[in-house]
Amino acid sequence: MLDGALWGISPRERELKERLIIGSILASLLGIESIRVAQSAPPSSQTKPAKPDSQQAANLLIYVAELQRHLPDDVYRYPYATDVTGQNVFRAGLVRLSNYETLFPGSMRDAVALARAQAYEKLTAYAEAGKGYQIAQQSSDSNLSKVAGEGFERVRKFDKAANPVMDKSGMRTFERDLQTKIRDLDDLASQYKGTPYSTHALLERERAQLQLAEFYLTNRFILPYSTNDAIAQIKRNIEQNRNSKNLYTHHLMLADLYYDLAREYTILNDPDGPDFKLKEFQGFANSARTEYGIVQQADGFSEKLEGRAKLAALEAFVERISDRAR
Repeated sequence: MLDGALWGISPRERELKERLIIGSILASLLGIESIRVAQSAPPSSQTKPAKPDSQQAANLLIYVAELQRHLPDDVYRYPYATDVTGQNVFRAGLVRLSNYETLFPGSMRDAVALARAQAYEKLTAYAEAGKGYQIAQQSSDSNLSKVAGEGFERVRKFDKAANPVMDKSGMRTFERDLQTKIRDLDDLASQYKGTPYSTHALLERERAQLQLAEFYLTNRFILPYSTNDAIAQIKRNIEQNRNSKNLYTHHLMLADLYYDLAREYTILNDPDGPDFKLKEFQGFANSARTEYGIVQQADGFSEKLEGRAKLAALEAFVERISDRAR
């Protein structure tokens, strides 16, 4: 199929057109808007562009194709994709796009801006993504401009929900705003359900839930908050993020809290003294042991080694305290 379409052109042009055709097919199969790199917006009056040639277009297509291939990735359930060097695909893509602009200033500015915006959006940097989409909206390519316009409106919504102004004048107002942020992100995930963008909302919601749990942990000794608030929030986070790649981070947080409660009990009740109750101490230790055990068995997750090490430390601690309490 390709040979017939490319008959009678130079090998260099043939290579470029093959890349364009393959890239278009790839984008179509993935259900992504393809970037037509052969067309570009009028350059900025402040920058004299280098005249695009087939090699420039081919270089840009390589960068853009790699980014677009991973745009549908579910970054809530799975880690970000990495390139052959082990770097985050989207962070590495941003570096390559910057290098491209340095080598070919002003060349295919709209396509570069759109690719940069999509990479930033995938990294949940919505303000930076919005700047790129605004530039790409000025493209003479109607399809590219349309994609950029839709992207700009989308990141504007996400930026508003993920980065609201928080009232830090009091603990209750901060707690309230954090809870509102979680609800807004949950609503946004429902609004974009069935699209790759719902994963961004779930990712942001989970970050806010972790912040709320940390808020309760930090303030559990200050009324009206308590340790039970922290435990309840962490358990809620575990339940609502069963499919998250960070599930075992929540389990570690809960295990660490139970470990702290066991330690605190030994400080408030000397194991050598008459008020120490071994059964009560073991209740906290057993809860920590259960959570660390869950993490220790998490094959394929980076938290596994941490859970194993903390479980070993807990066992040594329990043995030491139990010996003193006999």
